[in-house]
Amino acid sequence: MPIRGFELSKGAVSGSTSDSEDNICMLLVNADDTEDGLTFTNGKVYPLTKLKDAESLGITELNDKNKNVRLWRHISEFYRVAGEGTKLYLLVAENDKTPKQMIETYGQKLIIAAKGAAYYMGVAYNPLAAYAPTYVDGLEQNIREAIAPARALHEWSWNTDRPINIFLEGRGFNAATGAAALDLRNIMDGAALLAATHVSLCIGQDWDYADTLTGESQKFADVGTMLGTKAAISVNRNIGEVESLDISSATKSRWLTAGLSNHKTIEEMDSELSDLDAKGYVFGMSYTGITGIRWNGDHVCAPIIVDDDGFISVSSIGHGATLNKGARMLRKKLLPKLKSTVPVDSTTGFLPTGIIKYFEGLGDQAFDNMASATEISDGKTIVDPKSTLLTGDKSLNVDFILIPTFSILKIKGTINLKTKL
Repeated sequence: MPIRGFELSKGAVSGSTSDSEDNICMLLVNADDTEDGLTFTNGKVYPLTKLKDAESLGITELNDKNKNVRLWRHISEFYRVAGEGTKLYLLVAENDKTPKQMIETYGQKLIIAAKGAAYYMGVAYNPLAAYAPTYVDGLEQNIREAIAPARALHEWSWNTDRPINIFLEGRGFNAATGAAALDLRNIMDGAALLAATHVSLCIGQDWDYADTLTGESQKFADVGTMLGTKAAISVNRNIGEVESLDISSATKSRWLTAGLSNHKTIEEMDSELSDLDAKGYVFGMSYTGITGIRWNGDHVCAPIIVDDDGFISVSSIGHGATLNKGARMLRKKLLPKLKSTVPVDSTTGFLPTGIIKYFEGLGDQAFDNMASATEISDGKTIVDPKSTLLTGDKSLNVDFILIPTFSILKIKGTINLKTKL
């Protein structure tokens, strides 16, 4: 593990105008690199800024069709929504690797190759031709098994100062009903809660596109669209914003009919959507009276907790990405002060008030910049005045409090007839 210098821990919770490129993404996917016309190498990282960069590697719509994979599809969707110029680091794993194996083998390598600058990683899965899925908790076993290593990858990224959110392609959703589906906000790992605060499961698909495929391929999920949506907005915004984030395109015939990764339309699954939304699944949906398709929400695989002191858990993509960015910005402000020389109050042996205020001011600058960009509501830096710098590990102990922005998830009202106002 590298020497960190500035160490920032996530606070525990009981029982895009900015000075950084916060839309850099990564895509981890599997496919054979030996097919005719392909010039990429399995396990190698390729930085992309446009769809043509992928096509120069032989990743084309025709290759997708001929080889029954979704490489071009995910990348083309990413750039359709995020826009050309957005950085995307691509790593194509061997075609026989499962999502769990891809994450464990190549997840860290991809983050390192992106120089720690990437904020989001999509993980997509192309099963082998003879694939016959088995199911656990209403999900393909290969997908279910990927949630825990995705959580571990985020924790590693946090502990090495490169924090990311991870979007899993939740292909092959198989629960008979929404009530029977695994509650992603309450996943148990043995007797412990598996709170994957920075991991999301996408089970939404462009149904019309999926209907052009055959067999198990029809049960893919459009994680490339989801990744592109997040790349197109600031860290705090909800990918399901109704006013501005329509993911459909009539001119390109994309997402005209929303479906789930069981290859059923949302109309067919209408009675199950509320349960699936409450359980943290991400999918496309439509609203009565508004044309187009939007994501249903900003969900992650973790519970929603507010403790008695008002501290909240990370329970949405926006809050997780905001926390990640806050950590990066605080590190940028404070790391240069590592091993700097400071005076000590000769009567107390601790830092003088002026030095304490100086360091608090540095942290508050990071929060002020994010607040000015409307990425957070407010933030505060609190230096422990009794930090011991003469003995022990000589750490300056600091608390950072970040107040995020929030999304209006529902509007409730009452309408009545009356004779007069």
